[in-house]
Amino acid sequence: MNFQLLKQKTLRNFAGNWGTAILIGLPFVIVTYFTASSGILYAVLGSFATVGMVLTFSEWFDFNRAPASPLTTTFRNMLSTPRPWGPFLLCIVVEIYTLLWSLLLIIPGIVKSLAYSQALFIYRDHVIRGETAPDLNEIITESRALMDGHKMELFCLNLSFIGWAILSFLTLGIGLFWLVPYYVGTMVNYHEALVAGGDVI
Repeated sequence: MNFQLLKQKTLRNFAGNWGTAILIGLPFVIVTYFTASSGILYAVLGSFATVGMVLTFSEWFDFNRAPASPLTTTFRNMLSTPRPWGPFLLCIVVEIYTLLWSLLLIIPGIVKSLAYSQALFIYRDHVIRGETAPDLNEIITESRALMDGHKMELFCLNLSFIGWAILSFLTLGIGLFWLVPYYVGTMVNYHEALVAGGDVI
């Protein structure tokens, strides 16, 4: 998969609407600023914020229309699916599974986090198809199957953001306002390309 084309597509999605993109990522940035060192609290609040971001960016990219009220839409999407706690619980289950694998060794934890990376996107795909209560373990199994043969690819895509991460660190976190939407938006487009067979549409 061509990472440059993938990122260029995300930049085109955000063209003229970076303020909106930053507002969608704002809850996650705030959670990161104030709870990143708190463990469980960060896992809970970060999961809610992640759900809001992923669903909002996915809607935006699907319809090529930025939300008029980004913060309201993001908070609404945290709990507005047919099974309101479903996406949140999915994130928690994924975090628990990843943690358990990480207790063995760091590398198995990283591999499993990559394998589970598509779970939230797949959950949304199921909901769009009309399912009201997708089975969480089945969703995770589908993510593992979808990522078969693509884990190193996603690992390298993640590494390509390291420059942004360093910049965010050097600016005392200010760079996160741009990095978070850019990264999550790219992951939304990555899932679309993955489902399409690796083509950046």
